[in-house]
Amino acid sequence: MRAIEVISVLTFLFLLGISIEKIETTNTLLPIAALLGWLLADLFSGLLHWALDTYGSVRTPLVGPAIIRPFREHHADPLGMTRHDFFEVNGASCLGCLPLLAGAVAFPGGFWHSVLVSTSIGILFTNQCHKWAHIPSEKNAFLIRNLQKLGLVLRPAEHAKHHTAPYNSHFCTASGWLNRPLNFLLK
Repeated sequence: MRAIEVISVLTFLFLLGISIEKIETTNTLLPIAALLGWLLADLFSGLLHWALDTYGSVRTPLVGPAIIRPFREHHADPLGMTRHDFFEVNGASCLGCLPLLAGAVAFPGGFWHSVLVSTSIGILFTNQCHKWAHIPSEKNAFLIRNLQKLGLVLRPAEHAKHHTAPYNSHFCTASGWLNRPLNFLLK
């Protein structure tokens, strides 16, 4: 599994480098594309988290041991991910994002290219934001603490709601901005 995580992160970074070169920095819609990408990353993180917490089991072929198991174990040991390195925390996100980034590489520059790249970067950071939400605030870097205070990345108090039995709400792990609408839709 370690090799897959490392290869996924390195491939992600390679494709990201190619994609970023195509971003038109003079495009006045770039901030909107970045915001839309961050919202989509939050939404995708919530939908995936919900699906993996709700369906299948650790014995489900292919995804059970590699993907469902860590999600389910996370409820029993919420601090487990704080003991993992960058590759282990973000490898699966990078792997899942490769088709999106491959699309961005094939897509010509412009607004939608920027949205794909921004979404990919956001997806990369969903598990990292999730990890930061589990680290005691005083142990996070100054920048992370302030991003959390501003609500730009997942706040620990927002994510703590997910770790309350029966674990059926607050699935979004990038910013948590879409938790309320997603909670409403999933009820």
